[in-house]
Formats: sequence, structure tokens, C-alpha cells
Amino acid sequence: MRPGTKIYIVRIVFAIVAGIISALINPMLLKLSHHGIVASLLPVLIATFLYITSYYFIRDLIKINPSSLNEPSYMYKGGVLTYIFVWLVTWSIIATFCFPSLAQ
Repeated sequence: MRPGTKIYIVRIVFAIVAGIISALINPMLLKLSHHGIVASLLPVLIATFLYITSYYFIRDLIKINPSSLNEPSYMYKGGVLTYIFVWLVTWSIIATFCFPSLAQ
């Protein structure tokens, strides 16, 4: 498997994990009505944290160096739009099925 493909797959897996965590933690925060801004920002912070973590996971555990890629910047920004899309879709689907009362 090519290094770029490995990066892409890792980012998708991390986006799914971020979506699941965001969906499960957001309803708990919404119960705290006086912390509305925290409920809005925490899922974004979780997704950002896991995106940054995916870089270190790729670099240290999978052992892919930016120099081994055709475009070294792909290590940092490769799969970012897919990451955001998969995160949002996973978050929406999990939240809708686990907490249907929030969808109303």
C-alpha cells in the first residue's frame, strides 16, 4: 500500500472516531443549558485534536516520513476535506440514531 493511501485511510478512521465521540458527548453538554458555547465548540475541538493526533500517529506509529511522499505537504493536509466530511456525516448519523429527540 502506498504511503499516501495509508495517510488517507488513517484520516478516515480518525474522522469516524471523532464523529462518534462528538455525537456521544454533545447531548451531555446540551443538558447544561448555561454552557451552550461549550456544547458548540467541544466537538470541533475534539475533531481538531484528533486530526492533529493523526499526524503524529502516521509519523510515529506507521513510520511515514514526509520525504517519502511525492508532495511532502500531503503529510499535513492530505485528506483534510474528506476528514471534515466523514466527521460531520458520522456525527450526524450517530447523533440522529442514538438521540432522536435532539433532531426535533
